[in-house]
Amino acid sequence: MAKSQTPVTPTWVTLHVPDDKTLARLRGAGSGSTRFVACGAGRDAVVISPLQRGLAALDALGVPLGAGQSVLADHSRQELIVVVEDGWAHLWEDVPGVRVLSLGSWLLVPVPGTAGSYAAHWLSSPARDVPDLLREQDREPGLGSMSARVDPRALYDALATLDRPVLAPAAVS
Repeated sequence: MAKSQTPVTPTWVTLHVPDDKTLARLRGAGSGSTRFVACGAGRDAVVISPLQRGLAALDALGVPLGAGQSVLADHSRQELIVVVEDGWAHLWEDVPGVRVLSLGSWLLVPVPGTAGSYAAHWLSSPARDVPDLLREQDREPGLGSMSARVDPRALYDALATLDRPVLAPAAVS
């Protein structure tokens, strides 16, 4: 009798390396597959290096794998980008391998309806229930139009836990 295979629940870490088909599509994407959006308008982008570290933090948090999280991968730089509510940049000031893109910064994102490119690929696209917000000065799309469902404090805590050195148990004499 054949053994039944238990379905494997996908995790964020499994997204570290795209499958061959996705990889070929991302590498072959043209310049029209991405655009820059202004950061700010209530949203920041937390950029975590390396990519696998950021993915492990999302797994540790139990963030659901699916649409609505506003999570990007920059495979060329091996960085994870998570869109979060603004106002938490101070959390990341002394965290190695993390930077925050806030008001005055720009972020490369996939254009709507595409997966993006090798440098800006949606791992979890923004929720569709967020209205399009435009920057009033130049009427360009901004980061404020994206959902921000990952709690920045929880993400910080998850990274701190992952980065904490594991100490071997003391030998009992």
